[in-house]
Amino acid sequence: MSADFTGRRRILVVDDDDRERQDTSRILGEAGYAVDTAATKADVVTLLSRHGYNLVLADLKMPGLNGPAFYQLLKESCRTAPPVIFRIERGYTPEYANFLMRSAAPVLMKPAPAADLCLAVERQLPPSPAAPQAASSRAS
Repeated sequence: MSADFTGRRRILVVDDDDRERQDTSRILGEAGYAVDTAATKADVVTLLSRHGYNLVLADLKMPGLNGPAFYQLLKESCRTAPPVIFRIERGYTPEYANFLMRSAAPVLMKPAPAADLCLAVERQLPPSPAAPQAASSRAS
């Protein structure tokens, strides 16, 4: 499990839209997460080589790094790929629909209200390592 130096869970936001990337980063940062952002495939490759992530939010239709290409990049770049939430502005083609069914990755429309974004993130994040330890110490 990855976390920044303060113990916060780390999320990677991948989107070619500057405003969407900044807004998402701000919302998640205010919610207490450590957030990195990537606008290009090169950014993603660099960040994945430097950090482990607990979750990735990725634009499904990003030029040069669409959903299927992104999934392949994660497999190649990460020993253990983090969960992914794909984000989309409008509808998607049958090819994307088939990919999403095969991947079982959740989809979140964008822009999403802050509460919806944070709820989707919490649902996909693995449990914090502190939670099981606290529970086991109470049982003793």
